[in-house]
Formats: sequence, structure tokens, C-alpha cells
Amino acid sequence: MLVVIFLRALRAVPFLAASIVFAMGAQAQAVEFRTITIKVGYGPGGGYDQTSRLIARHFGRFLPGNPDIVVQNVPGGGSLKLTKMVLGSEPSDGSVIASVSEAMSYAPVLDPQNANFDPLALQWIGSLVNEPAYCLTAKSSGVDTMDKFLRSDFLIGATGKSSVTYIFAALVKNGLKARFKIVTGFEGTADIELAMQRGEIAGMCGVSSYNISGNRDTLNLIGTFGSGTVAGKEKLIRFSDKIGDTKVREAAALIETTLQFHHPLVVPPGTPKETVEALRKGYMEMVRDPAFLADVGKLSEMTVNATSGEDISRLVSKQLKVDPNVFETARNLVK
Repeated sequence: MLVVIFLRALRAVPFLAASIVFAMGAQAQAVEFRTITIKVGYGPGGGYDQTSRLIARHFGRFLPGNPDIVVQNVPGGGSLKLTKMVLGSEPSDGSVIASVSEAMSYAPVLDPQNANFDPLALQWIGSLVNEPAYCLTAKSSGVDTMDKFLRSDFLIGATGKSSVTYIFAALVKNGLKARFKIVTGFEGTADIELAMQRGEIAGMCGVSSYNISGNRDTLNLIGTFGSGTVAGKEKLIRFSDKIGDTKVREAAALIETTLQFHHPLVVPPGTPKETVEALRKGYMEMVRDPAFLADVGKLSEMTVNATSGEDISRLVSKQLKVDPNVFETARNLVK
């Protein structure tokens, strides 16, 4: 009797093994995307909008199910409005991805009254750019040197107070006692550029090299933020190097760290681990794809230097562990 039972058990082993393999295969194929919407926290025409539309043309090829991807603009507060939507009301099934400012990673520390959320709750997918940012002015403004930029009375345009266009302008204004005033309320860099062309404002801060590649002849590059250089661009003075106070310079360096993951994509908290992993994997495959890189070359002089979602999460976590006194100084620096 025992022999019969043993033989039956042996015959069942292949079927059991096959069932396990089938189940594992089914689990591996469980993530499949349909239509995805990339929501952009800025208005049409600016850098975040352009890169999001670029990504939308290619990303689906690297995701299970090869989904169609559409883009929707949700401007407001330098992407703070969209960030709050992602943390509160957007679906967590991978059908919505958000293109938000990298400044959202420390917005709750610098502006806790308006940005009352946990940056670590955001699921970071990846970012395209890791390079310095600029302050620039229209040549028609007459503000064409560092000295004039710091000592003249004029207007700088920005989106919202949680955006890089405001934060980096405020860093210069407060850290170096500049005299310019910051005007907020623009939907994106395209609107700021239009206001510069009209002579309504003189310039803006916190923009990357590809934002200026199409109209370089009409702009003055004044100085930079962040470490490193941009290939083919003149070497400029780094604003934070001009700050004399050691504590203030340390706070400025903290703020500049977000330039390591410029133009990030995020998904809501609660998005399944397998979905996040599929998006992260597909993103890093996309940024190495020759067709994608060729399309980037048609758009601008942007150099793709991607940061993975895992690395962004580690950087954000590291940021939030900084000495509270440094955060306090940074908070005062960008008021």
C-alpha cells in the first residue's frame, strides 16, 4: 500500500513542478500597462512639457503591453498642485505618471506651510538630466554681467514658490543680497521667456542648458548653480562660491543637490512594487535607446545623463537626514 502511494506521489511531482513554473511565469507577466497619462506640473511649451512629450513618444516601447502614452498639463505652484494630486487623488495602478519639479523633494522642509507632505512617499521613476542650472537675462534688458545682476533693480520671473525658478532666484537674492525682485505666477518657462521677450521682466533662474539652446543669441548667461560643467558652454561663476558665510554656503549646496535629478517622473504612493520596478526598468532602457537619443538631439542640445529611481530615492532620503540647522538656514535663504 505504501509503495502505491509513493509511486502516485512520484507521478504527481512533474505536474506540481509544472504548476509552480506556470504560476511563477504568470506572476512575472502580471504587470501589463494599457494607456498611460503623463501629467506635467507646468504649462505647455516649457522644458518639463517638452521632455514629457519626448518621453511619451518612446516610453511605451519599453513597458509590458506597449501602452499608448498621452500628456496632460496640470500647471500650478511650480508643480506643487500636481504633487499634491499624486499624493492624494491620482490612481496608484501605473496609469498616471507625474512630471514634477525636483524641488518637490525638499519643498516640505523649505515651505512646510504649503508643501505639507512626505517626499519619501513619492515613488521616483527616474530623471533625464544631471547638470548645472543657470540664471539668465534677455540681452535687451541690459543686465549682462554678474555685477549688474546683483546690483541692479529689475524683475525675475518664476512659477511658484516651491519651484526651482523661484528657489534658485531667491538663493541669489538672499544669499548675495541682490536687489532684483521675483515675480511669481507663470505657468512655466515658456511663459517666462515670452515675458522676457516683451520686456516685462529681465530674466529667470534655475534653468538648464537645453532651455536656452534655441535662442542663445538673445540671452546673457550670468552664473551657474550646482557642480560640473556643460559641454560646449562657457565656464561661468557659480553663485554659491560667492557666498562668504560658511553656513549659508552649506545650505546653498544642499539646495543645489536636486540638480542631480532634474526633470524627474514620479508615481503615487501605494503603486505596487512590481509596477514601480517595471516603470523604472523601462525608463532606464529608454534613456539608452538610440532612437530616443536621436529624438532628444532633434529637440535641443540637452545631454541625457539619467538618474535611476532607486538612486533618486537614496538622494532624497540623504537630503532629509541633514542637520536641522542647515535646513533652517536653507529655509531662510529661499524665503
